[in-house]
Amino acid sequence: MQLDKKSLDRLLALNDDQLRMVLRGLLKEYGVDPTGIPLEKFDMSKLRAALSGATDEDIQRFMTMLSAPGGSAGGR
Repeated sequence: MQLDKKSLDRLLALNDDQLRMVLRGLLKEYGVDPTGIPLEKFDMSKLRAALSGATDEDIQRFMTMLSAPGGSAGGR
């Protein structure tokens, strides 16, 4: 998934259940077992608040870290 500010804003506009479903899919895509993360207990409003200020540069740095050898994506 190519993530930028516009696509992040669209994701953050989803309702809580939809956002959790997308997050589970993204976790799987990057090699993280989503069953170990209790997303149903997360306060999605806090997640939205934390991510709403992200810039395209912030998002790109995060995606680079995920793709880096030794990162959560296993070097993908």
